[in-house]
Amino acid sequence: MRSRSFISAILVAAFALSIFYETAVSREVTAEAAPVAGEIYARGLLWKIGSENSTSYIFGTMHSEHPAVVQLPESVKNAFSEVDRVVLEIVLNRETIARLSDVTRITDGPDLPALLGPKLYRQVSDVMADYGIPTQTLKDMKPWAVATTLLTPKSNTGLFLDRVLYLEALAKDKPVIGLETADEQMAAFEGMPADAQIALVRESLELVPRLDSLYAEMREHYIARDLGSLVKLNDSMLEASDPELADMFIQKIVVDRNHRMAERLVPYLKSGTAFIAVGALHLPGDNGLLNLLAQDGYDVEVVY
Repeated sequence: MRSRSFISAILVAAFALSIFYETAVSREVTAEAAPVAGEIYARGLLWKIGSENSTSYIFGTMHSEHPAVVQLPESVKNAFSEVDRVVLEIVLNRETIARLSDVTRITDGPDLPALLGPKLYRQVSDVMADYGIPTQTLKDMKPWAVATTLLTPKSNTGLFLDRVLYLEALAKDKPVIGLETADEQMAAFEGMPADAQIALVRESLELVPRLDSLYAEMREHYIARDLGSLVKLNDSMLEASDPELADMFIQKIVVDRNHRMAERLVPYLKSGTAFIAVGALHLPGDNGLLNLLAQDGYDVEVVY
């Protein structure tokens, strides 16, 4: 099931898809770096988006609080300092967090124990306890919310990369703009039928023992700025998935959102300068943001 695509989106922030910084980031990436077969813009995390009037930047993130991810290289810091505003996938303020919490709760119909059945609910309850989710909260969570929680790295500080960028923007008095609302981000999950959500929970549970190694592999590719390998890793996790559900997830979670975000970026690229931070898997490929912006006439050039 293409549930695994959401793992990547969360992780690599995706990317925010988000350790080995000092060794990996010292390698310079150039615009001439050979792309992975079939991929466009396969290497680089920070890109210059130029037009006749201004220059903005787009940065691929990974959902991680690991020091090697949140300690930004100088080129990224410089780009951040140069611009007038910061554009994120969503604005990570209290209102958004409260809305995300509301969307995950069952407000009518069967509760989670009834939806999952005794055996699966017991398995979920045992694992979710490690995430600090009490039983009283768990029983009212939607199945898709349980699955995405299981696939998200456990947090010690809450300062994952996207939030670090958000707080830095506030500290520098830069306006922060969200490309999407909380409801739009969760729409693909909200539209899933109950049986698909339950299947997502099962697959997420099966994946939990592998998450540490999976995240480590993703971080390694991310730190090497190798978007092509991140895409390959993401695809490899989907090979055993249900093809119909997998295609739906890729379309809704990645492709549709890319086109929506590209369209919404235009006003900010035309008026002033912006530092845009989105999950790294949103950048490469034919339907990636970089190619969509290039097709709109913007000059796209790798910086880092």
